[in-house]
Amino acid sequence: MVDLLTYLVMLNVVFFGTPEIAIPVLNSIFENHRLLAVVTMPDKPRQRGGANTETAVKKRAIELGVKVFEPIHPKEPNFIEAMKELNPDVFIVFAYGHILRKELLDIPRLGPINIHTSLLPAYRGAAPIERAILAGEKVSGISIMKMDVGMDTGPVFHEERITITDEMDSIELKEKLSHLAVPAIETVLGLLEKGIAKPKEQNHSIATLAPKIQKEELDLVLGTKEEMALKVRGLTSYGGVRILLPNNEVLKIFKAQPANLFISKTLQIQNGELFLKANNGSLKLIEVQLAGKKKMTCKEFLNGYANKIN
Repeated sequence: MVDLLTYLVMLNVVFFGTPEIAIPVLNSIFENHRLLAVVTMPDKPRQRGGANTETAVKKRAIELGVKVFEPIHPKEPNFIEAMKELNPDVFIVFAYGHILRKELLDIPRLGPINIHTSLLPAYRGAAPIERAILAGEKVSGISIMKMDVGMDTGPVFHEERITITDEMDSIELKEKLSHLAVPAIETVLGLLEKGIAKPKEQNHSIATLAPKIQKEELDLVLGTKEEMALKVRGLTSYGGVRILLPNNEVLKIFKAQPANLFISKTLQIQNGELFLKANNGSLKLIEVQLAGKKKMTCKEFLNGYANKIN
């Protein structure tokens, strides 16, 4: 028997998204609504030849048999006309990669909805998950907002909160938020269809920004052990932070923890463990990676490559 309530809130949706984090919401929209189309960033060319790399959202949309649009920029007239022809009830945008212009935002009957991975107005921008951890935040979450022409400036319908534990890195937080977004967006879609959604304006005076992580930020420089540990946790999703070994090889660090041990060298082996110097102690390295090698525990690294430390 068809669930009448589910049928009544079934909406015609166009989904905008690009990376892996958007997949759980995409799956939920496909299962619970009419997914008219998916919009994602164009394929990226491989650095060393070969086939282009499809986005995670495109791969999943193809598996689901959903039509995919890949405009170079969503301001293209042909793309805007295609969206009008679909006559959607709502756009749902999650980590798409472009700010949408007003002409596009005005198309859906119930409006364009954005899923943002912070508690707005904190951490507006491209890297809210990473920036929150880098700043030592203890709480994060999902904000469901009505889109306007600004960057994450629209009024908020609903939010869900999550605790950032001392061990949680950006990969784990991203995974948790990707699933937390599913009930959050379904709650808002139900309110929209019933005509009782009441978005609340953000307090713009206390807004903070979360700009894209720059390449140079991946270098782990000398600081306090707490600051250095936050950087390791915060940037795992960007392929880890990096230091130079004495032979000038790059060593990527994916897991580390603050230690009270004071060392004289930049890197030092102590009781079978590897420590990196900090201003107020050191970092005990736990998971690392050499160029061209797989990730390994520090014990595995020292068993095979301890000579690179001296």
